Amino acid sequence: MIDNAILHFVSEQLSQDHSGHNHQHAERVVRNAIKIMAEEGGDEKIILSAAWLHDCIDKKLFSDIAGQISKIEELLKGLDYSKEEMEEVLFIIQNISYNGGENRPLSTLNAQIVRDADRLDAIGAMGIIRTIEYGASKGRLFYDSENIQRERGKCGWNQPSDTSLSHFYEKLLKLESLMHTSTAKRLAHQRTQFLQRFLDQFYDELS
Repeated sequence: MIDNAILHFVSEQLSQDHSGHNHQHAERVVRNAIKIMAEEGGDEKIILSAAWLHDCIDKKLFSDIAGQISKIEELLKGLDYSKEEMEEVLFIIQNISYNGGENRPLSTLNAQIVRDADRLDAIGAMGIIRTIEYGASKGRLFYDSENIQRERGKCGWNQPSDTSLSHFYEKLLKLESLMHTSTAKRLAHQRTQFLQRFLDQFYDELS
């Protein structure tokens, strides 16, 4: 079990987010992590702590990253986490991000599970919702004419632009191949198929 102080901290830190990185996202990442742990193992305390806290140092959400790290260190020290436990939690939340396509190697099962759990929430129905939420928070269109190729009355993907549609091709559809655990790979395959069905329907309606 995770101390309520961590849940309160996460809720407080992410309460004003409208970009798809709010407290509800953290809850879903935790549930994904629990599903993966049930089949893959791992250290529950480390994994769930990192899953709850992973967006509390996200540079998309916070400008003072060093300050956020200090807050988390103070929180975990107050909960009697050992130095090793605190260092592992901080390492995980600083290294699981996609970061524009970078896929930093992770050697520990705990870190791999948290990364997989986070990435699962970026695909499937939730991934679509979060992509639209994030795009709207940045004032982005879902698509524009540069994205769309029209041929013989049919529409399809053309080229990247600064739109939410581009995010599907630049990140979301790639995530299945980047999962670490067999459990996450299975879940990611189902969710990626849903993404593709959504895109097929989108192009069909646009046509």
